Amino acid sequence: MLGNAAAGTPFRARFADGQEVSHTRPASSPAQGRQDPLEQARADAFAEGFDAGMRIAGENHAADTEASARLAQALEQIVPAANGALSEMLSVAVSRLVSQIVGEAPVNAELLHQRVEAVAAFIEDEQARTALCLNPEDIPLLGGREVAWRIQPDASVARGCVRLDAGDGWIEHGPDVQLSRLKALLDDMEGQG
Repeated sequence: MLGNAAAGTPFRARFADGQEVSHTRPASSPAQGRQDPLEQARADAFAEGFDAGMRIAGENHAADTEASARLAQALEQIVPAANGALSEMLSVAVSRLVSQIVGEAPVNAELLHQRVEAVAAFIEDEQARTALCLNPEDIPLLGGREVAWRIQPDASVARGCVRLDAGDGWIEHGPDVQLSRLKALLDDMEGQG
């Protein structure tokens, strides 16, 4: 605390950034007599308020510096995990959750028919005897729907999937293909982490 600043004595204001401002109050002339008590009370209150403000500002600055240091330390601990472990963990979690959801969902007859039509669109005229392969449990779901191509049961085809075998490969459509794409995307993200 600065205390009473008597006339003719310097008053120094200190700021948080280290600056100081000095001000000397003019000495009162003998003709003036004593200093006005109201003016003295204002000066004392200002000095006390200024000192309290400086103390609070210093405490806040120290608290901010400490919080910044803790944050920097926490970020340093997170950064190594972001290099691969975190993305790998997220990739495994997303793959597992989506696989569970897809595995628990029943095969939708309308969606299966749309997949059959989408794969059948790739059949060319010279492949007229080509068959679309479906899981034997899925074939009854197409009952009553018009399908222009022969449907062949194949237990190796996953439920909800459709496969077209061609001379130089195959075309497949269904949840397993989409899960494979998701896994490939997650693997790519893992590699970029």
